[in-house]
Amino acid sequence: MCQPFSFSDVPSDLKRQLLLGFSGRLHLHALASTASAHLQSNDDTYSEIARDALLTAWGENPFDGNCVAALVGCMQKMSPLPGSLLPTIKAVLAHWKPEVTPEAQVAMAGKPDEQLFFLQKALKQNPRSLFWWHHLYEFARINGNWKVLTDALSTALKPNGLEALFNYALANGLLASGDHLPAAGLYRQCLQTLPLPTVEERLVTAWLRSGKLDKGAELLRQCADKRPWNAGLWLRLYELSMEGAESKADLPGQTMVLGYSWNKAEDLAETLSSLAVSDMSDVQVRILDNGSTDTTPGVIRQFVDQFGSDKAEVVTMPINIGAPAARNWLMALPEVRESDFVAYIDDDISLPADWLQRLGAAEKRYPDSGVWGCKVVDFDGPARIQCGEHNLMPSLEERQNTLMSTIMLQDGDFGQADYIRPCTSVTGCVHMFRTERLLENGSFDLRFAPTQYDDLERDLRMVLNGGYAVYQGFLGIPHKRKSGSMADSGRPESANATGNLHKLLAKYEPEEFEKMAIEMDNVLLADLDTKIDLLKSGETL
Repeated sequence: MCQPFSFSDVPSDLKRQLLLGFSGRLHLHALASTASAHLQSNDDTYSEIARDALLTAWGENPFDGNCVAALVGCMQKMSPLPGSLLPTIKAVLAHWKPEVTPEAQVAMAGKPDEQLFFLQKALKQNPRSLFWWHHLYEFARINGNWKVLTDALSTALKPNGLEALFNYALANGLLASGDHLPAAGLYRQCLQTLPLPTVEERLVTAWLRSGKLDKGAELLRQCADKRPWNAGLWLRLYELSMEGAESKADLPGQTMVLGYSWNKAEDLAETLSSLAVSDMSDVQVRILDNGSTDTTPGVIRQFVDQFGSDKAEVVTMPINIGAPAARNWLMALPEVRESDFVAYIDDDISLPADWLQRLGAAEKRYPDSGVWGCKVVDFDGPARIQCGEHNLMPSLEERQNTLMSTIMLQDGDFGQADYIRPCTSVTGCVHMFRTERLLENGSFDLRFAPTQYDDLERDLRMVLNGGYAVYQGFLGIPHKRKSGSMADSGRPESANATGNLHKLLAKYEPEEFEKMAIEMDNVLLADLDTKIDLLKSGETL
């Protein structure tokens, strides 16, 4: 770099993208394009940012020839790539031959087992095709089924020049599956032969998750020093200094846990069973039966008997009034209005025993926040993030198609989002409010019935009024139903979500969304600068 890096000195369009994060192929390619527009020579800071973004995108999608082609297409504008990467780049492009046939399109639009059968058949016929290896990698990531990938890679005939890339992909599968030390061994092998930035980042995660905190912290600090524009590295480093992964705190006052359900008795039973054994003190529970016609009433009665009728009650509706109205009904109960905190929970989750204490730690860190939320992961594949921190897409044009950034959906959970920080919105799967602020911000908007985006709209309204949410990345909530853009297409629920998104886009003017984005630019920058300053001064824990 030509001079010390500061987020404050970066042009506003690039700064906004950097503050959102440094992950996700689509985001990274857009970020590289913005950085390239500002570069003045092939060795200035913007050139380094663009190169790093393209290399990171490749690292997150190791078999994707399109990522490598994008990197090669920008090589003349950037500082030279490590020489040891060039043979791998050449080999990737040589083995990248897209095969988009009608048969493939039909198969990949089918159910997961149909997709997997087709992919395994395609790889058996053409075992050196990186196109099909890429799609198998994506299948594993999207479905949280990394075993199919690790099994295939363990016996794969690796094409010449791609041994390191295959070992790296295997390490990713092992890390996502919880085999941290074997993953660390493979990452260490790749440090010299495949110098992608994600190799070091994921070695950090492998060491931290296997208890080698000193090694992980030392390498993470080196990564942040070499790539100071990567906000996630500084945020993770700060959490290590503050022992954020271990932080828990009881809430200062009474908490009301509120839930509602309609005809999901089996899922609700599992949710309430996990709630019943949670580590909680001074907590009251209210569960609204939203006109269920299955065995939901019996499930709730059993929970009340187990938890205690002095601490839990049921609210019964004769018909399904939808999610926004159910939330409003519960928050209007006199005992809820008198509480200190309100936590809403979904009816198809499994709560970790310390979930409320994790939210308590986030509240203690950011007591002025309007709402605190979690990281939502797939119930059967927790290395797949469904939701986490939500922020607006960077530009007015992008928001016409996708309002909120999908960065956290574009890669598996490799530790890149293990931090606590402000954001625009958190998911309604599990989110907690200070009661006074919840009531001040008004009711959930009934226009978003029966469900979808009522929680997001409420948070956007909060940001417009000067507030912000807080994401607690050390609280992972397994969730059965796929959320947001991951929901199955073609179903009534998906159609309703699409309709509600159009309502949301129509409720606020483009200038209001931009005002929210500017407000959050300031919040995110102040938070990040403070943490970096504390790290550099040695004033953290």
